Amino acid sequence: MLKKLKEIVGDRWVITTEDKKLYGFDGLTAVKKEPEAVILPGNEEETIEVIRELIHNKKKIIIRGSGTSLSGATVPIEEDEYIVSLSRLNKVYSQKGFEIEVGPGIVNAMVTKNAPSHLFYAPDPASFQVSSIGGNISHDSGGIHVVKYGPTFNSVISLKVILPNGEVEEFYPTPYLNLSSLFIGAEGTLGAILRAKLRLFPKPLSKKTVIGIFNSIKDAGKAIISVFENGVIPSALELMDRNAIRAIEKSRYKAGIPDVEAILLIELDGHNIQVNEEESRVKRAIEENEGEVIIPTDDSRFWNARKGAFPAMGTISPAYITLDCNVLRSDLPNVLEFISSVAERYRVYIANVFHAGDGNLHPLISYDPDDFDSFMRAVRASDEIEKFVIEHGGVPSGEHGIGIEKIKYMNIYYNEKELEILKMIKNKFDPNNLFNPCKMFGGCEIKSKEIKVLWEWD
Repeated sequence: MLKKLKEIVGDRWVITTEDKKLYGFDGLTAVKKEPEAVILPGNEEETIEVIRELIHNKKKIIIRGSGTSLSGATVPIEEDEYIVSLSRLNKVYSQKGFEIEVGPGIVNAMVTKNAPSHLFYAPDPASFQVSSIGGNISHDSGGIHVVKYGPTFNSVISLKVILPNGEVEEFYPTPYLNLSSLFIGAEGTLGAILRAKLRLFPKPLSKKTVIGIFNSIKDAGKAIISVFENGVIPSALELMDRNAIRAIEKSRYKAGIPDVEAILLIELDGHNIQVNEEESRVKRAIEENEGEVIIPTDDSRFWNARKGAFPAMGTISPAYITLDCNVLRSDLPNVLEFISSVAERYRVYIANVFHAGDGNLHPLISYDPDDFDSFMRAVRASDEIEKFVIEHGGVPSGEHGIGIEKIKYMNIYYNEKELEILKMIKNKFDPNNLFNPCKMFGGCEIKSKEIKVLWEWD
């Protein structure tokens, strides 16, 4: 089989040497396992041949892009799992009107760069400079501008995929159903994306950033609610707490942010008159909740600091778990206070930096990868937060996916009938359970002690 795969893609693009270790982990660095081999097809035709050959030999397949998944969605778990990396499928096929068709390996940032100057691609996760469109679709990634423009789901028009039976299908929207939606957030469990037609948006005529400085994280949470109660839908609304600010100011992303309990970064866009009116309403929302308003002359350094918050955590700890549970905006003040109590109880450093506009929390829970007790405390802290969020009407994942990290939360969030329907869809598409077989629902043999801690309740 390996000989056949090398004939398809060339010897260089089938990795069976020690280099395959580089594909044994992703953004969830707590779990590592070498794949059996890594295959990197160079185009659509090679991808189809490679996947059909693996299906014919009943091999377990993990589809991978840039490997930025924060939930472990592209990490092998069992023996004999093969990774098919689609990072070389980075072609732009066409661009017409408000649509652009691309390969799954193209980096998110390159979609806007290949669009006309008056248009842009809206979903922009913090990893937009490195994460690939295929991975964004597979996890329904959001980003800073999700509050106004929606997550990846809102920007996918149609998909070309190869299914677990080896057939290639193109799914377009119809008046009744768009089967593309099944693949958005499916984490590669239903097949592989070969091509995506995406929606572009007109660039706004005017943009303005308003910053709110707070000495109470609860007041910052109340101000978020007030922004919307004042009739404003910002294009971006981000929160960073004191722990996140301190990490940023110790790193190369430092922006001169004061050492306060919380900062809100609020971006407004649209027509000039609209933006000016919304600015006055946002100022009022901040000041009514004991906040100080700043209108920066150079807002880029603040947004760069926000986008650099995750890597900046390296100044605090060598590793961390990143949650992405979603809560109602009205619950943010109480949830943020609860997270603070969890940090104290489990003796872990938690920094909050997240998409406050849609209540998409990103607690960064630090741990020492060389200290298993430290890792366990971080996982138990994440369990407490996830359970609290779900019990208060939230969801376990807003954009990072289930992967390895959140499998145990599926039984809490979904009831038995809902899980039965999800599993039925998986079985109809992939009856032999070849595509990313251990993710979403688990069911695989656990050997790693890290996975056992992630999958099991205390």
